[in-house]
Amino acid sequence: MKNTNRTYSLVHFLFNVFFKFGTAWELEGRDNIPEKGPLIVASNHISNWDPLVVGSALTRPIHFVAKKELFKVPGFKGILNHLGTISVDRGRPDRRAIRQALNVLDSEEVLGVFPEGTRSKPGKLRRAKLGIVMIALRSKAPILPLGLTNTIKPFRKKIKVKIGQSFTLEEYYDRKLDKAEMKEAGAEIMDEIGQLIE
Repeated sequence: MKNTNRTYSLVHFLFNVFFKFGTAWELEGRDNIPEKGPLIVASNHISNWDPLVVGSALTRPIHFVAKKELFKVPGFKGILNHLGTISVDRGRPDRRAIRQALNVLDSEEVLGVFPEGTRSKPGKLRRAKLGIVMIALRSKAPILPLGLTNTIKPFRKKIKVKIGQSFTLEEYYDRKLDKAEMKEAGAEIMDEIGQLIE
């Protein structure tokens, strides 16, 4: 699943230039990104710009989890596949997507997720979907929280990207959790993100 192709590198460079000079984004916390090892990047989601902003903010290639509907857009499927994007069916537990996500982390690469599963209103967060909690617990990979502000109208307001300190859900490892505990673990993820958009 190695995502180091030239297309990705070129897109990453171009959008870094775009967000730096075109929108004059504010980017904080890049030093918090681990240089190697498996990593789950978890961000809030408020606009269609978010995957591009998150991918540009990171210093490592990232495999995003994206809704399967995007793969049906003409001409989009090939691009998404080429960039190592994982298709997920949001209408049911998608074991195939979970397996692919775990393969990314087993390869010590970076997985990008929007834990809410859909866009939310600026400044307000939804609950984390249980799928991301399951992936975090099974992989035991550190989670890097990322907060986005003003990505809805990037040309009217300055985009703000805050990258927090990575953390784990270690207190939940190696035991069977009930649904309430899974939600509790998900709430920890969202709390870490929430602190970055206050």
